Amino acid sequence: MMDRIKIIIDTDIGDDVDDALAIALAIVSPEIELLGITTVYKNTNLRASLARDMLRVFGVADSVPVLPGFSQPIRYHVDDTVIPHQCCDLKTAPLEGKPADAVSFIINTVRDCPETVIVAIGPMTNIAMAIKLAPDVMKNASIIAMGGAFTAVYPEYNIMCDPEAAHIMINSGADISMIGLDVTTKCVLTKEDERLILNQTSDTGRYLARLSGIWIETSKAKKITLHDPLTVALIASPDILSLRKEPVRIELEGTFTRGLTALCRTPFRQREPYPESVVSIADGVNSMKMRDFLFSRLFGI
Repeated sequence: MMDRIKIIIDTDIGDDVDDALAIALAIVSPEIELLGITTVYKNTNLRASLARDMLRVFGVADSVPVLPGFSQPIRYHVDDTVIPHQCCDLKTAPLEGKPADAVSFIINTVRDCPETVIVAIGPMTNIAMAIKLAPDVMKNASIIAMGGAFTAVYPEYNIMCDPEAAHIMINSGADISMIGLDVTTKCVLTKEDERLILNQTSDTGRYLARLSGIWIETSKAKKITLHDPLTVALIASPDILSLRKEPVRIELEGTFTRGLTALCRTPFRQREPYPESVVSIADGVNSMKMRDFLFSRLFGI
């Protein structure tokens, strides 16, 4: 029997449907053991409730803990204490634990099982807080993050929501892989793919169909892009993606570029990066193989 790869998923589930698809892929993939889910950004208690609902549908609620994390970017934290705030642009949900519990879960899991992979598919606030509180533990962590746009001159959403957290993460010394818009935007489902999802009849299929339908109807995008599922694919089917190592910086100041993921090199000379900021970035994807991987694992087609 193969050794399963232990992971924690840190997610902002509840906005784009791709978080749910990524979590579902992790649950059903035999290569993966999902140790827990932490939620991040805005109403993390509601996000935790959504994650628990999903785990119940997939029959793993009793074995996978869910902990709500920090709701605001790390710049709102003073002496590692979050400024009290409850976002009002999502429905309210009852308080379920303290944000520090999610960070402690991440730290303790990496300390006890250093082989654990942190799959970050939201803003990196929880990850950065873990690094601030336990740098010696987290420098040994493996992190796969959906974030960045390495060939663009605009910031990607997850980084833009908390640039300081992303900056802390990439300078932590951890083993970091980042999957950005350069490859994720090549993995867009067709209308026929969407029809196949919306016509699913199993319990889990109908659940994912409902979430997908809501996203298609209410989002500006009106389409499903497999941003977050690619992080799970890198673990379960790594030949879907290709990566290369690059020195990366996060722009923290620019009026139009705050949150930009900048590659620190030029055609004329290689800048000397801080060793910690060299990360593996995705530079290629087999989009058809990714589509087939998703449909085979989640829907058996």
